[in-house]
Amino acid sequence: MMSSSFGKKTVWVPLIAALFTMIHAGTARAQFGGSFQQIGGVHFDATGALNLATESELEEAREKLLASVGDVDPAIGKATKMRVVSVKGLEAALRHAVESGRELPDEIKYMAGIQRLEFVIADPENNDILIAGRGEGWIVDKTGNVVGETTGRPVLRFEDFIVALRTADDANRQYGISVSINPTEAGRTRFEKLKRQIRGAGGFNPEMRDEVEQAMGPQDISLTGVPEDSRLAQVLTAADFRMKRLAMGFETAAVPGIPSVLEIARTEGRTLDISPRFWLECNYDSVKKSADGMTWQISGPGAKALTESQLESKKVKDHPIAVRWARTMTEKFGELADADPVFAELQNVMDMAVVAAIIEKHRLLDVAKLDVPALTGADDIVSLPHWNVPQTVATQCSFVRIGRDWMVTASGGVQVDSWKVLDDVQIDESLATVAGTVRTTATGATWWNAVN
Repeated sequence: MMSSSFGKKTVWVPLIAALFTMIHAGTARAQFGGSFQQIGGVHFDATGALNLATESELEEAREKLLASVGDVDPAIGKATKMRVVSVKGLEAALRHAVESGRELPDEIKYMAGIQRLEFVIADPENNDILIAGRGEGWIVDKTGNVVGETTGRPVLRFEDFIVALRTADDANRQYGISVSINPTEAGRTRFEKLKRQIRGAGGFNPEMRDEVEQAMGPQDISLTGVPEDSRLAQVLTAADFRMKRLAMGFETAAVPGIPSVLEIARTEGRTLDISPRFWLECNYDSVKKSADGMTWQISGPGAKALTESQLESKKVKDHPIAVRWARTMTEKFGELADADPVFAELQNVMDMAVVAAIIEKHRLLDVAKLDVPALTGADDIVSLPHWNVPQTVATQCSFVRIGRDWMVTASGGVQVDSWKVLDDVQIDESLATVAGTVRTTATGATWWNAVN
């Protein structure tokens, strides 16, 4: 079993320098990469409040990344359908960086440019576990994301993979990793009082937006199963925040065909007298494995949208408008992730969480006779970058008139139940061929291309 270093609540310490956070062991230390407090256009400030990043914040993050990201080696820049990364190689690279005090190379920080994980292969002959997926070289895009140079999709991040490994057992015992954004009890009380007053004055209208938002006050962000000061926590929160903005019509989706809840209501001429809650949850096809259990494959869009009753299997009837929005978001999620980095980042961390669950549940480290104490935290020599802890987000309200004034707010969250994905596993004999191709192309390096 992999040990977890995250059993206790993380205490947030304000960052003095955001550009470089160090890993250290004694006096030796290595640069792990910058924590720039911006994920997919969402900015996290030192107080834990989040909002859309301003142009200056995006430019600052981009400039810092450009300064820290070196030129991509032509060998790694070539696009491939199957780039392989050695877990043993990651452990060696991490340990070398700690012991030498040198910076981790970009090909380690950015997981050799892999953009979606697809395969996990135990390799006992070489005491290794291999992970693979499509990959290519990377660039820094105009909004400060490290993305594939032709696809524009974010590459995997090594620090997220480490967190996924270290929290795999906790994810099982705590029913997954999750984030939710919800009004406070005090905010609800103030809002109900204001609502009674407004009814007596003729009902809601858009001019009351500031008054309503002030009554609700900041909403709380709750995280479980993941270190609160990790980049992975910011990815979950940013994706949840951006999902709500799409649902409420505060921004237009990067792909056509995802109307807001308000647009659906206007089109159908129906009112919505409840505050809908939407959640993003894992959404994968049946997991496949070889007959010998050495090779695994995951596929699918990675995430789907659910209403609250769908998530919690409540025996209540959801409002048709909420159901329709969740269904549309699910159907378009894969396309949306290809066009919007924040949702591709969510796919990436969900992929890594599922891969970590496979490794943990099926004891692949034991099968491969592979010991990776630096990665799992067993020897406690690696300290990951500290990102600002997501804590609050300001309430925002949307108004639309359909016969009478009404208001809708959205809350909910993201649920990553990586172990539940493994409930549906099928044998696929063709995976033996995939494993053979990956193993025979191995060069002893940390990464390589198994196919062109």
